[in-house]
Amino acid sequence: DEDDDHLNMDSMRQKLSNLFHRVCEVCTAEFQLIANVFASPSTLGKGGDAIYDVSSLSDAIPFQVARALLQRVISDPRNGLQARINDLLDSIDRRGDFDAGTKKLDTFVVIHEKAAGLFTMLKESAQSMLLTASKGGITEEKSLEEYQAASEDNARAVASLVQFLTTQEMSLSSSHRRGYLNLELRLLHHECCYCLDRTGAKLVMPKRGDKSNVNRHNALMGGTAGLATYEAPAMPLDKQHLKKGGFQGLLGGPLKQSVLRQPLMHATDSLARARLMFGVGQGGVGDVDSTARVITGIFSQMCTFYGDSFLFPIIEVLGDLLDTNPPSAPPSLPFDESSPAPDLGVDGSFWVGIERIHSAAKAFDRELWAEQRNGSERVWEILVATGSHTSLTLAKDQRMGFFQELEERGETAILRALDTLSTHIQWVLVAGGEHMASAGNRLLNKDKNQGPYAIPAGSSLDNANSPAVKSLTFCLRAQFVHIQAALTPQSLSAFWTALSMRLYDILVARLLQHYYVSMVGAVNLSRDVEALRSVAMLAGTDHEHWDMLRELLTLYMTPPNALKTILVGPEGDANSGKGLFGQAGKDQALVFMSRRVDYRVKVNQVLKKTTWAVELLEDLGVPDPTDFTVNIAMYSAQSLRNRRMKIN
Repeated sequence: DEDDDHLNMDSMRQKLSNLFHRVCEVCTAEFQLIANVFASPSTLGKGGDAIYDVSSLSDAIPFQVARALLQRVISDPRNGLQARINDLLDSIDRRGDFDAGTKKLDTFVVIHEKAAGLFTMLKESAQSMLLTASKGGITEEKSLEEYQAASEDNARAVASLVQFLTTQEMSLSSSHRRGYLNLELRLLHHECCYCLDRTGAKLVMPKRGDKSNVNRHNALMGGTAGLATYEAPAMPLDKQHLKKGGFQGLLGGPLKQSVLRQPLMHATDSLARARLMFGVGQGGVGDVDSTARVITGIFSQMCTFYGDSFLFPIIEVLGDLLDTNPPSAPPSLPFDESSPAPDLGVDGSFWVGIERIHSAAKAFDRELWAEQRNGSERVWEILVATGSHTSLTLAKDQRMGFFQELEERGETAILRALDTLSTHIQWVLVAGGEHMASAGNRLLNKDKNQGPYAIPAGSSLDNANSPAVKSLTFCLRAQFVHIQAALTPQSLSAFWTALSMRLYDILVARLLQHYYVSMVGAVNLSRDVEALRSVAMLAGTDHEHWDMLRELLTLYMTPPNALKTILVGPEGDANSGKGLFGQAGKDQALVFMSRRVDYRVKVNQVLKKTTWAVELLEDLGVPDPTDFTVNIAMYSAQSLRNRRMKIN
């Protein structure tokens, strides 16, 4: 009927309820008739009425009749209950669209619910009508022993009939469950993929013969009472297509909040229907083994879709969209602080994307797994109710695998952001700062190769910070706002600490390899270090490398005749463990000291140590580590941390 296109589920539920009640009424009346027809008259009661002795129903004939009646009502190929239900389902199939599939799922659930009620009523009716105690009681014709023996035989026969009804119910529900489960998994996969397709994203079609997920799927679903289950193909988002849309394409497409929620809504609907179709396992209700495996299968399919097909490709693309290579041309410094800060290669949209993926993962766990949320009727609670430790373990493994993979891919993307920021920090500090120095924007020593801090004595210090450092801190503070909004406090602390160490390493490596520092330039260097330290300490807890650098900077602000005290303490003992030798180590203190502009002078185009430097080293009784190749990595922030941990 064409009106079925608009069939209301409540209306259908009512119609099926009325139909099944009518079937039960007819069967109840027939059971009574069978009891009356096949019972033998006993003694006459008052008024000469015959009293029927239903204990004689232990004979096989009445139960064969009752069984034949039920067989006809349930399994008649044209007008039986099963045939009528199949006709209803076939009428939905003829529409052939996915809306019809959704309607068919609802119909499966309604039929299952009402059929279960019908069989319960039939069993009760059979027991009440055919297992009635003899109203005539013990008569002269039957002894107590004979009556009890006949009643026991009668009870066994009725139990056999009830068992027959149970078998018929299992046959009917097994057929419906098989059809339901295949359709449920297929439609869940379709609805999830359609959510992505509507955003304009492309999905990678599965390769023919690709069986990568078959073994895992069979392990999860193979025990569902012989159910032939659908296996969703792997159809991940096309990463190349996602890259073309850039960050805005991601945020306005698959990473929209509504798009992230929709697959979870479809999955929760699937879980609800599965509970109705298979039972929940509480109090012995339902096939607990099948319930556990079906729920685990739905959860597994969602882990695969939400991870492999959805979030994993997106987070990879987020990382791939970052260009770790800074521009070849040096930046024009200083940046205009009245305009938005340059992003240092990491667009703020990257962090918005990371935050949305993190929120989506939490929603996935909250809406589908929902551990320890009593009354949630989600995966964890259903599996615990079934008592299936195997299925619960499999589901836990799926959940753990999903989050571990997401975490690893997220760390890879965030590490790429860290690398990108690092290269752009170097671009600003080195390319930008040194370009300004070479262009004469600051008053420098005549030898431009000595760097921005080799400022001659008597030069004026007009700015608090160098343009490069001022611009860099402006950018990093703006970047911090985006990062803070995207990461958890723990992740933020770890990320910003790592960035602090990278920033330190870039500055120190440049200082120890290319820069020289005068006493005037040391003031500027100290100001720059304070500015960088301030921004580095916005988050994280381990920033002691900056504190050490502040101490080492005193080597550039101290006249030569006072350096010994700075290095080894007032006692003048190089082995006392005091001074910078004790704090930073002998080699590190001497390497930093060697970057003073007056440590070496050119004699006949050859750099030689000045007299005070030679005398100081001799007085201390230590060799000069800069006479040999200096391993700059020995003075990185990580090396300082390792040394500190070793001492402690």
